[in-house]
Amino acid sequence: MKEIYEMQVKPRALDITVDEEVRFTAIVDYLQLIAYEHAYNLELSFQQTFKQNLTWYLLRNYIEMHKYPKLNDLLTVRSWVAHSESDMYSLRDFQILDESGNIICSATNSWILYHFIKKRPVSYIAHFSDRPFRHERSVVYDFPKLELPEKIDEKVELTVRRSDLDLNKHVNNRVYLEWALESMPKKYIEKYRISKFEISFKGQAYHKDKVLVETEIKKLSKKEDGIVAISKISKMKKGELLTKVKSYWKSI
Repeated sequence: MKEIYEMQVKPRALDITVDEEVRFTAIVDYLQLIAYEHAYNLELSFQQTFKQNLTWYLLRNYIEMHKYPKLNDLLTVRSWVAHSESDMYSLRDFQILDESGNIICSATNSWILYHFIKKRPVSYIAHFSDRPFRHERSVVYDFPKLELPEKIDEKVELTVRRSDLDLNKHVNNRVYLEWALESMPKKYIEKYRISKFEISFKGQAYHKDKVLVETEIKKLSKKEDGIVAISKISKMKKGELLTKVKSYWKSI
């Protein structure tokens, strides 16, 4: 079982924007892929924990982009299980390095282990105390509470597709990121790019659910030259909160 898991990635043409930089959503794909592969290596993947009536639910995700790679750049993606102060929350950290060994992306996320027969979270240490972890962290981040938008500048309505679902048959965490981006006006997408992204998962959406994305956009100071987007994603039928999102954008 590997303490630090590494894989190399060469971005594809489909991963690239019109500016020939790797899309932020593709970066999230790389992180999700290595998380799955390392979990499988540690015998902690969804298929492996299902046999014990256990599954993983992602609670929070935080990503910092220091530099965006380009087509044909050879990237090294690495991940490890980080030390957590609570046995109810498992932490996973990430780094993406360029060919010179420079860290271009740092990320962390938190998970709970859920017993789907007992219908409650359980201690991951009680079940997997023999798995390796590291005290090293990729970022300094304490998972602060995210606010909701105070006013709505943009909103969009969407319907869950079958292709949005994951192994648990609910909407994959990456899709919520895509939904948040759908609410961003074109003028901001063309002028800015994401430097930090925070998301808190509160509920689950399923096939054919209709969802509403509501976003407030705040401009930073002239010195910082950027914007902050605060988004709320909820089910339209009952108003159930699904996610809270906060993203920081810098000028291109």
